[in-house]
Amino acid sequence: MTIEQIDSGKVLIMLKNSDMKDFSLEYGTMGFDDPHSRRILSRLLSLACSKTGLNARNKKMVVEALPHKSGCLILLTLKEKKRRVYRIKRSDKLFCCVFDDAEALLSALDNAEGLPESELFLYEGGYYLLAPEKLSSRLAFILGEFSETYYCSKIRAAKLREAGKPLGDAREIIKKISRR
Repeated sequence: MTIEQIDSGKVLIMLKNSDMKDFSLEYGTMGFDDPHSRRILSRLLSLACSKTGLNARNKKMVVEALPHKSGCLILLTLKEKKRRVYRIKRSDKLFCCVFDDAEALLSALDNAEGLPESELFLYEGGYYLLAPEKLSSRLAFILGEFSETYYCSKIRAAKLREAGKPLGDAREIIKKISRR
């Protein structure tokens, strides 16, 4: 058996036929799915690391085996593990306002200029306004003066749409109020 370091991340292990017999390895059955081969390849890797001074910890390894007339060539290539970056997707939450009575709702809508398309519902005695999450801070402040505000999930919004009585788009109500 010969162990030779090719470069900083590659080691070539040359096994003779006698080495293959000593390790009870056969090229046809060699692989990481075979427990015996896996154990022998792991021992060969630790032997190669100790002889060459390579550090295989926390590294990705590619093992290539090639048959040879006098045995087998095993090429070990060590690569740095790429650090996985997980991106947290922005949730699709809606801005929700709960008004205690119609007077508070109408007062808020009367002062809420520039309100984007939003939905109004009557649910369990309260008036609910569902608006997109991206409201201006001024508009969120005005709506907060007349209601309890929070961000609601898609599930909560679906429940309101299903169980609540739809009153229409808030902008249409604002137009009706301003005509009077």
